[in-house]
Amino acid sequence: MIIFDTDLSLGTPRAEIDDGAALILLLRRLGNQVAAVTTTHGNHDLEPVLQNTARMLAYLDRPDIPLGRGAALPLLEDKAWFADWQAGYGETPPWPLPELPRAVDLIIDTVKQNPNEVTLVAVGPLTNLALAARLAPEIVPLVRMVVTMGGSFNENDTEPEFNAHCDPEAAQIALNAGWPVRTIGLEITNQVMFGRAAFAALPQGHPAVDLLRELAPGWIERVEAQGWSAGGSALHDALAVAAVMDASLFSWQGAEVSVELANKEQRGLTRYRPVPPEQATIQVATAVAATTIYDLIWEALSE
Repeated sequence: MIIFDTDLSLGTPRAEIDDGAALILLLRRLGNQVAAVTTTHGNHDLEPVLQNTARMLAYLDRPDIPLGRGAALPLLEDKAWFADWQAGYGETPPWPLPELPRAVDLIIDTVKQNPNEVTLVAVGPLTNLALAARLAPEIVPLVRMVVTMGGSFNENDTEPEFNAHCDPEAAQIALNAGWPVRTIGLEITNQVMFGRAAFAALPQGHPAVDLLRELAPGWIERVEAQGWSAGGSALHDALAVAAVMDASLFSWQGAEVSVELANKEQRGLTRYRPVPPEQATIQVATAVAATTIYDLIWEALSE
């Protein structure tokens, strides 16, 4: 049983596309296991995230999946630093939304009703997970697994990864709550790159994939302008789904993880210290079968 926690921005022109690809992969490969999708601030403000997520669920013929309204802000600080980047987005096409339950309630209630069966897959800031762990600490030992895409565990990095930077306190709380965690950092996800030609070759005729194919070029232009890559984009969040499908596609290291909270320029910077497996609640991905995962994602997107 899976709860997918996301800051989905596919649907907003020139915004990140990987969360939408992750949802396509999840529903096409593990759709019968998805109990809920919850939303959070991150790649965009919460309302556009909700509209994009509801749109994608409809496009993927799964409007029946419960959708949760999550955290609109980080635990402590507003993301004032994000305004300039967000100003480069196009307008999010509206999508009607019904009255929605709170994401944190969906998480808490689903875990309590299904002890030791729920995997939380979080691909945005970890605000909802931190709130759930603090509001209902009794669920922590009842969670089967937490799988996150976030952080960067390259010791030479001096800049924080986006998800962790969005809410450093939430990352510190959620990663260290005591539930079992597998976390995949940027140095791993950047090893699985999809070029312009790959996105252009996606088949036509399915609305979710059509949206991905149409909006990929605008995102790649922004990635190139930042010098993050040339001619393509990683689908970072899809690797978290791949880890749920087959954890053996990654190498894992038992670890203690810390998140920088004090240094203003480095808030959200993640570091890990290896520990023996029997002492670890956190496993950090240290290697990936990049070609195998590329093929796994591509096959799901190309159906």
